[in-house]
Amino acid sequence: MSPRPKLKKEEIRSNYSGSDDFDVVIIGAGVSGLFSGLFYLKHDPSARVLIVEQNPYPGGYVTAYTRGDYVFETSQLFPDIIDILQFLDIDVPLKRFTGTYMRSLVVHGDEVDEYRIPAGPENFVAYLSDLFPDKRRNIQAFMNESLKIMEQLTHLKAVPSILDMIKTPFLAPTVTKNLNRTFDGMMDKFGLDDPKLREALETFNAFSGIPSDKASAIIAVGGMLASMTASFRPYDFFDSFPAKLSSAFQEWGGEMLLKTEVDKIMVEGGAATGVMLSGDNRIINGKTIITTTDTMHSMLTLVGAEHLPDRYHRRLTETIMSPSSFNVALGLDDRINMEALDLDYPFNVISTGTGTAEKLFEGFLNNENHYSEDCFHAAVVCPSLTTGAKNSLTINVVPFAPGRWQEWRDGDRNRYKEEKEKWAEFFIDIAERYFVPNLRNHIVETDISTPATYRRYSGSPSASIFDMATTVNQFGPKRLPMTTPIKNLYLPKFAHGIYGGAVNGMQVVDIITRGAVNRGMSLFSPRAD
Repeated sequence: MSPRPKLKKEEIRSNYSGSDDFDVVIIGAGVSGLFSGLFYLKHDPSARVLIVEQNPYPGGYVTAYTRGDYVFETSQLFPDIIDILQFLDIDVPLKRFTGTYMRSLVVHGDEVDEYRIPAGPENFVAYLSDLFPDKRRNIQAFMNESLKIMEQLTHLKAVPSILDMIKTPFLAPTVTKNLNRTFDGMMDKFGLDDPKLREALETFNAFSGIPSDKASAIIAVGGMLASMTASFRPYDFFDSFPAKLSSAFQEWGGEMLLKTEVDKIMVEGGAATGVMLSGDNRIINGKTIITTTDTMHSMLTLVGAEHLPDRYHRRLTETIMSPSSFNVALGLDDRINMEALDLDYPFNVISTGTGTAEKLFEGFLNNENHYSEDCFHAAVVCPSLTTGAKNSLTINVVPFAPGRWQEWRDGDRNRYKEEKEKWAEFFIDIAERYFVPNLRNHIVETDISTPATYRRYSGSPSASIFDMATTVNQFGPKRLPMTTPIKNLYLPKFAHGIYGGAVNGMQVVDIITRGAVNRGMSLFSPRAD
């Protein structure tokens, strides 16, 4: 038997000194928590910073794990955060995707349209213009607007004052015009009414599980440009990224306490004063507390509704969380030629086209799954094409409703197993039909993650994988702020994913230090030395 593959995350150990007093205590060693710690130590190398993580390793949703001789991963795409990594002096060996960076198949009955999305905004415009020549000017105008939005966001403050808000229409007129616009509305604005053109554009937004008629246009184009401009993946397994961040954090003097759950955020006189650890009820004092765990878990469980003002509590409970996911990881034998399958991209997307995202999201809101032979959306990824490890393939499905998965897992394991295998077979069939002929004949190892898996792993009551949904009515000033009604307690939730996590960490430390790190700006724009 070959040795079990080694993962970088396993090299990270707790280095907690045993102290009960810190300047900053961070709950969660996911990407947001790690970047929060790094940015704070970059600002103040003498600060005492502790990260408390319930799992035995850092990384949160950005990780890898083994099943037998295979390594499976939970992430697929590494966006353009190179400037942030350079600022923090962190080097991560990355494979950059050039040429085609996404392959998208759209199924219309027996007809399948294929789109090969190129890297770079100019290339994308040229590609779409060739496919839809009568919409050439519309496509260019749409992209110009998208680029203006991103450029103008760099002029805006993360936490604007009244004076800043007065200035916003002059500093960022394009952002202001699109603040209350959905991605659907933005496509309408530029006359992008060809259904197939819209399908190609909606590919980007579908990863979050939020349909274009509800998604914030600003978040959608931000995600589109962040991934399209420069798209990477680590040459090593994805867990190597948080392991690298953790190593840097500890080398800079930060402390990490793994396999330890926070039971409670201590609140006295309306201010957060520390955290209580589960098990022995030990209290660790902190002048500043940053919680990066699920918003509902952080504020309703760790803090408690009794400490929240009525208005904030009402706003919190009305917040829509992002959908959950269903994930099928497959280890394949060495008889299959992965290189010949044309799958070496961050994403290979398969969808039933216009209306699919809306129907699936409606099902999620009603705690139902509306997947069928005529309605599905999934991404197929082959990480082993980059890592060189044993052949693997992952089928990632978003949105997927929590349903009764937790109930089955807790009280009816046979039903839970049956449902898992039923849905896994459904999505394996799709992957086999459209991407990998005879896929079933090559499967050696299977690992299935359900919403109950994500709930157990993250503590999210709704099994959300992206925290707060990026709908238009939960963006900008309408999104729960990073500053909470509890003094000294912060909730860094600007956006999700690796890019969002990096910006979360930067923004929250900038807020705490009153602009000392990033001049109060919403996107990365550090003060020159």
